[in-house]
Amino acid sequence: MEGTDTVEDLDILRRRGVMALAVVGWLCVVLAGLRAAFGSGGWIPPLLALAITIAPTMFARAGRCDAAARLVLGFTIPLYPAIFLMQWAGSDWILDQHMIFFAIIATLAGLADWRPIVLAAAVTAVHHLATNFLAPSLVFPDGPDTARVLLHAVVVVIETAVLAVVARQLETLVIEQAAARQAQADLEAAAAAERARTAAEQKQVIEALATRLKTLAEGDLATHIDTAFPASYEALRQTLNAATTDLNRLVCAVNGSAHQITNGAAEIRNASDDLARRTEQQASALEQNSASTGRLTGQIETTAKRAGDVNGAITAAQADAVNGGQVVERAIDAMNAIERSASEIGQIISLIDGIAFQTNLLALNAGVEAARAGDAGRGFAVVATEVRALAQRSADAAQTIKQLITASSQQVGQGVALVGETGTVLRAIVEQVTGISSAIGEIADAAETQARDLHDVSRSFSQIDKVTQQNAAMVEESNAAAHNLSREADGLTRLVSRFRTDDSARAGSADAFVRRAA
Repeated sequence: MEGTDTVEDLDILRRRGVMALAVVGWLCVVLAGLRAAFGSGGWIPPLLALAITIAPTMFARAGRCDAAARLVLGFTIPLYPAIFLMQWAGSDWILDQHMIFFAIIATLAGLADWRPIVLAAAVTAVHHLATNFLAPSLVFPDGPDTARVLLHAVVVVIETAVLAVVARQLETLVIEQAAARQAQADLEAAAAAERARTAAEQKQVIEALATRLKTLAEGDLATHIDTAFPASYEALRQTLNAATTDLNRLVCAVNGSAHQITNGAAEIRNASDDLARRTEQQASALEQNSASTGRLTGQIETTAKRAGDVNGAITAAQADAVNGGQVVERAIDAMNAIERSASEIGQIISLIDGIAFQTNLLALNAGVEAARAGDAGRGFAVVATEVRALAQRSADAAQTIKQLITASSQQVGQGVALVGETGTVLRAIVEQVTGISSAIGEIADAAETQARDLHDVSRSFSQIDKVTQQNAAMVEESNAAAHNLSREADGLTRLVSRFRTDDSARAGSADAFVRRAA
């Protein structure tokens, strides 16, 4: 695989070099044609260049880059400068054409092979030696020149050596790069194989774990994973088996404890039910007695309170009656004072009536004077009119007040007579209320004494009922706790019953496991 990649990389590089040399050949054909068309030398050189270019073109089209093709190119490429020397023979540029040999030989480095370069250098050397002795005019304008041939040979040898080293290094570099890529590909393949192996191991482990976890989810605690895992996962299998073994023992222990709790809770529940019923009956009887005593105490307290209230009301009524007699006396005096004040108000009303008459007269005179003044006294006339109307209203009001005071004086006289009669009646009521107050006071004292005695009895019943209710509440809580404990024990038993454990563990491992856990 490594050799194939190396050859492929070199072939790609060399095919590109063959195509580049084919392009160089056609460029030389074009230059030779231009020289023939616009210079001298005839059309034989362009035809020779075209003939030489056929082989590189065929190699490029066929994609050939094998050793034979490379040697053919190494032989044909140096012929293009020889054709140019033929075309430029006898001109001043013939010496400069020798530079083309060096450039053409350098293009062969693109083949990454030192052999075509050495062959091209040999062709160049043979060409120079042969032409120097056989047709020197095709090489040097002044005839044979062995010194120049030797100088050119030295230059070609140096260039050939350098190009050969470069070509060899290029070939080595391509091979090393291909080898590096191949090594990387090998590493990636090895890593992929390792990943595949690890994935296969993980798949095996995951499938085994999934199967075991599924059975564990279904409540199976007795099954173990017997198939050995890969070395890196074996500890996981052993740990899982140990965990399920411990869980198996734990569930067995919990199951035994749940059965014991269920039995104990059932006994406690039955006892609590009986105690709750008896306590409830006792509490109900005490509650009824306490309620009856409380109602009787409340009724007696209400009676005593009402008797006290009545006594207080009668006492207050007696005091009010006494005070009423005094008030009546003061009312009579006040009525007499009001009658005297009414007479004095009548005199004041007469005075106000006279003032209103005088004000009306003055307002009438002011209106007459304002009328004489014309427009200048119009505002004063309006004021005089208002003052006259005010005086008239004051007179009317004084007359009305006088009539009201006269009527009030008559009514006050009647009120004085009625108040006198009221005083006589109140004195009789005071005497009767005093007797009733003494009797009700005695009733209130007796009712209050009975209420205190019953209150003490009711308080004793209340304390007994409170204690009984507290006991009943505690019994109810205990009963509820016993029922909850029984339900929880039943639920725990149902939960544990879904697990399938070892029969041996059910028999005697519960206590051992509990001791070990402790």
